Amino acid sequence: MRANVKLLIPWIEPHSPDGLELELQREVAPGHALHGKSAAALAVARDRDDVLFAVTEAGSLRYAIVHLTWSGKTEPCPWPATTFFESLEQWIEWMKADHADYTCGDE
Repeated sequence: MRANVKLLIPWIEPHSPDGLELELQREVAPGHALHGKSAAALAVARDRDDVLFAVTEAGSLRYAIVHLTWSGKTEPCPWPATTFFESLEQWIEWMKADHADYTCGDE
């Protein structure tokens, strides 16, 4: 991950960040919170279609998990489903809980 964060399963570095960013642009419609925003793919959940994006708007940075539909076309709002995080640290805490749920505490 570009920010030197240790990703916990199911989160991995994206094999094709540009492809994820392109799909995001295809899917978000006017009115969606990410429409027209600059977004860089940082991580992807290998077991589902969730992608962590760093989102830049008006000089500020926040993070969003987006559940891409892979339809290749603009989706009606509110799709794709999006959850925002105000900081990377906030997302890391969320990722730890997601990891614990994914592994059922086996690690």
